[in-house]
Amino acid sequence: MSIFESITNKYIPVNKDPVRVYRSRIGKFQGWVSVAINTLLFAIKLVIGLMVNSVAMMADAIHTFSDVISSSVVIWGFNEAEKPADKEHPYGHGRAEYIAALIIAVLLFVAGIEFIESSIDAIRNPEPINPEWWMIIVVFLTIFLKEFTARYAEFLSTKIASGALHADAWHHRIDAISSVLVVVALILGKFGITGVDGWAGLGVSAFIIWTGIEIAKDSVDDLLGKPPSDEEIEDIRLQTMKVDGVLGAHDIAIHSYGKDRFVSIHIEIDSKNSPSNAHDIAEAVEERLHDYLDVAPTVHVDPVKLSHPKVKEVREYLETYWSNDERITGFHDVRIVDTDNHQVILFGINIDPELSRSMSVKCCKDLEQATSDQFPGYEINVKISGKHLF
Repeated sequence: MSIFESITNKYIPVNKDPVRVYRSRIGKFQGWVSVAINTLLFAIKLVIGLMVNSVAMMADAIHTFSDVISSSVVIWGFNEAEKPADKEHPYGHGRAEYIAALIIAVLLFVAGIEFIESSIDAIRNPEPINPEWWMIIVVFLTIFLKEFTARYAEFLSTKIASGALHADAWHHRIDAISSVLVVVALILGKFGITGVDGWAGLGVSAFIIWTGIEIAKDSVDDLLGKPPSDEEIEDIRLQTMKVDGVLGAHDIAIHSYGKDRFVSIHIEIDSKNSPSNAHDIAEAVEERLHDYLDVAPTVHVDPVKLSHPKVKEVREYLETYWSNDERITGFHDVRIVDTDNHQVILFGINIDPELSRSMSVKCCKDLEQATSDQFPGYEINVKISGKHLF
């Protein structure tokens, strides 16, 4: 068992709390650990920076203080995420984590800009610094403490799949890297080399701004909604197909709210099934997806006619006009939905695995448009199998 696992189990033991509550406990614990460590390091760095009049050292101290703020934001984010769904937030408060990470990114960016201004001033007007060796050693030791904190935050972020903790971990790591630059500047200043302090501060600023931009990009992507991976779609499809009575699955959509995931899916069943049987099959799909993948599913049922005469027409059309298309390696599962309100042609295609995702999408759209022109009045739904799963 790793030291990180031991620490976590000691202070946050696993119990029968819901997953949402356990994640919140982990997130807040890491937040408070970071606040305590960074408050101590901020005081140490600020005192040393004032004593030796080092711009890079004082900038590093402020950077560390921004870690205190960002960790406080993490605590707030997990407090919000712990709240259950309510009337105003029917899908819970899980995306508060993304907001927390975005706030951290903004703080980093602003701090980086301020450090650039101070560093440029130090480059233009260099002043000698003469730190004591004990000061350099103390700052050097803070690097190891910050890296330890970063690795622990990264460990916890993996444990509970948290973007906010991942962002906080990078914030700690960048602080450790910036302290390395400060130590170099202090050592060179000890030997009378001036001007390095400002350049070190400029390097710190670049690290901070780059990290802020990366974290902001990930946070915005999460807030807007990232597309599910091929693996996630295939997992859901495979579990769905294991339910008796399900002939196919398509139009799978996944929406994430922190740890909570909500899935909508269309399943195909034989149109000969009675309404009560269709309801039972849909419920069986919901239970399986919830139990095996821990998602909250919404299932739409498409009754397909396996013996519909249009099936033969569609197969002949695909073989005649599309079998020679180099992008497509095969067709399968041709089905027809034909009710008073819905007329849908569904089938799957195998795509050349060497084809890029964008080219696969274009192939699918070309095929859907051509099939729609061939069979007017029918909605066309094509499922891509293999490398790219839609």
